Amino acid sequence: MKILVIGAGPAGLIFASQMKKAQPDWDIRIAEKSTEQEVLGWGVVLPGRPPQHPANPLSYLDQPELLDPQFLEEFKLVHNDQPNLMSTGVTLCGVGRRVLVQALRATCVAAGIPVSYETPLASVAELEAEYDLVVVSNGINHKSLALPPALAPQVEFGNNKYIWYGTTQLFDQMNLVFRKNGNGIFIGHSYKYSSTMSTFIVECSQETYVRAELESRSEKDAAAYIAKVFQAELGEHALVSQPGQGWRNFMTLSHDVARDGKFVLIGDALQSGHFSIGHGTTMAVVVAQLLVKSLASGPDTAAALENFNARAVPLVQLFKQHAEASRLWFESVGERIGLSNEELTASFDARRKEAPPLQDALMANLGYALGR
Repeated sequence: MKILVIGAGPAGLIFASQMKKAQPDWDIRIAEKSTEQEVLGWGVVLPGRPPQHPANPLSYLDQPELLDPQFLEEFKLVHNDQPNLMSTGVTLCGVGRRVLVQALRATCVAAGIPVSYETPLASVAELEAEYDLVVVSNGINHKSLALPPALAPQVEFGNNKYIWYGTTQLFDQMNLVFRKNGNGIFIGHSYKYSSTMSTFIVECSQETYVRAELESRSEKDAAAYIAKVFQAELGEHALVSQPGQGWRNFMTLSHDVARDGKFVLIGDALQSGHFSIGHGTTMAVVVAQLLVKSLASGPDTAAALENFNARAVPLVQLFKQHAEASRLWFESVGERIGLSNEELTASFDARRKEAPPLQDALMANLGYALGR
């Protein structure tokens, strides 16, 4: 079997390394459009402590402690200058996205999987002629990739503006902070992902974004303005942005099918999810392992891909349901900003209660994929 993985992010890297482990004789290679050094993002949140938790990609590394993971057991919601501190219910693991991706890439190379960078992609016809399977795992960049029409993505944009910052201020809990000034409501999502850095995601309505003149401000001035809004949390610590990670509307990318012919989608290329529920990297691991399980179960690739499609699509559609419910709650938070801290916390907790439990579905599918 000759497989090309498009995209050297967590989904594709986990799939490639685990597939090679299951089928050492298969020819698996990875193509990445960016440079080897270009890995965007600050921290990500993962489930559990490695190596015990199989949905945590750190569990697939030999020395996960070298990535300086941070373990979080508490959640804090701040509203009306009042903190509401509670248990997360599960151990969460914050880690830098850059060091995670680099470590997973090194694992693939050590397993004999070549990774080529700055690689222009061939046409669909050329890919079909050269490979037995093409695994598309290039995240939301998939929207600009020429693929069979059946795999054209459905793309929707949220109403809120958001930006992904880093900061040297360390947050020992998962923090959700609501701040209001004369321009409107700003929401901060923050957590530490190393012993020196935290992620700080900020979102606000389009109207607040316009009133605060964030579009016309320089990158530095916008970061300083937001740091002032959240000065109670940040103190003298600045917010740092990355090139290509400016203010944007959240984009949801979806599909009704996960495969067509020799092409199959995993990770955010199959279904993206809102940052307010996490689970994006967890979903990447679970779906990648489902594909490995399907392909390793028999010689009929077409039947394997149909089995994968039948299992993966309901899972990612549930993920989308949870993500949309959460996104819409944040987009309409102005309707609830007058609530007390306790009332807002209760509303936040209930925002996804109408959907079947996502965690149960994730663990059931991962258990199946790993033969448990």
